[in-house]
Amino acid sequence: MQASRWHDPGRLIAQRARQLGQSSMEYTVVVFFAVLVLLVPDASGDVPLVQLANAFKRFYTGFAYAVSFSTTIMPM
Repeated sequence: MQASRWHDPGRLIAQRARQLGQSSMEYTVVVFFAVLVLLVPDASGDVPLVQLANAFKRFYTGFAYAVSFSTTIMPM
């Protein structure tokens, strides 16, 4: 009995083999554009990656300041 072309296992394997590299290529393109956006300076000459690092520094400084006010009362 001959398998129909719609249920041919060899055809399904060949289709999967063609699609195996597709997602890795899509991830590569997305990561490339994300890095490009973070590294290319804007109109004022600031690099977004440096702005992001400075924002994290400011946040952490504020967080550390707020945590320094907390007190732990331990029962004796």
